[in-house]
Amino acid sequence: MYEINTPTEFEEFHHENYRPLRSRTWFIKQEIMSDIVEKINSFIQESLQLHQRSKGPIHLVSSESAAGSLKVGLPKPHTVIAIPDNLTYGPLGKLVERAEQKIREEWLFDHINDEQEEGNYASKFSNMLRQIDDIADSIPIYLWCGNNVAEQIGIRFMVYLLGEKKNAIYLITEDKIAISYTSHLHSEQIKKIFEQNKDVLPLSSNERSTYIEEWFKLVDSKEVLRIWNGREIIGVSENYYDSLIQATAEMLHNSQSEKEFLPVGEVIAEILNKEIIDPFFLEYRVRHLTYDGTFKIKGIPKSMHSYKIKLQ
Repeated sequence: MYEINTPTEFEEFHHENYRPLRSRTWFIKQEIMSDIVEKINSFIQESLQLHQRSKGPIHLVSSESAAGSLKVGLPKPHTVIAIPDNLTYGPLGKLVERAEQKIREEWLFDHINDEQEEGNYASKFSNMLRQIDDIADSIPIYLWCGNNVAEQIGIRFMVYLLGEKKNAIYLITEDKIAISYTSHLHSEQIKKIFEQNKDVLPLSSNERSTYIEEWFKLVDSKEVLRIWNGREIIGVSENYYDSLIQATAEMLHNSQSEKEFLPVGEVIAEILNKEIIDPFFLEYRVRHLTYDGTFKIKGIPKSMHSYKIKLQ
């Protein structure tokens, strides 16, 4: 708990610069805590609307790591908003509704071991929705999209979230310049790319409608894993990468004098040297392959660095 005395202090608040007030401690259920955080964030949103306006263009990206790159590389002033989730895997649904978010959150909690605290997902996702809802109609919006499945899904989700907003929406994407992953761009590249593409034509109403229709198709799909073939997003079985995991483990075993247990992090790192796949999803599939008897296991699978595997 912190004491803030003026609107200016509120706008510039960062907890690391303040000493918390000493008080009693209460133990609260996670669900109640999430509701409290939601109410606090709603109050913060209302206060920010009263005391400040967005300055400069809005930039939307599909990951928090990409947002970090843009914040450093883009000329100020600007606002960067990120989707705090990898939509490559897991059920989608109408993620503007809390009930649908909860279905996705529970699936992620049951399958993906990303060490994220329970309840953190809902808070971050709600904050992202508020930020997008707060965008004033007069501010230009730039969507950054690389040639990969996470960002291709993200662009469709972001256009859907922007809905009926009247803002001019500009797309900075792979078909205009070579972007494989926005998060891999360094500061000078980001600055140069933005300067060269900030005056491209905005998305037409037909283009916006097409992206929204494609988002609804993804929502209606039953698959919980999606890939990008360079032209379209395809739903695939969640065991899609299992053969790759097994082949990688076998290759690493062949390099050993005797078959020994392999650190899971080492197996995943070897895969990532060849192609970029979300490591947390790969770790989920490794765990599944241990449960079905494909791998022997040594250690406790608390994270990808806490256990080892060996082919039977």
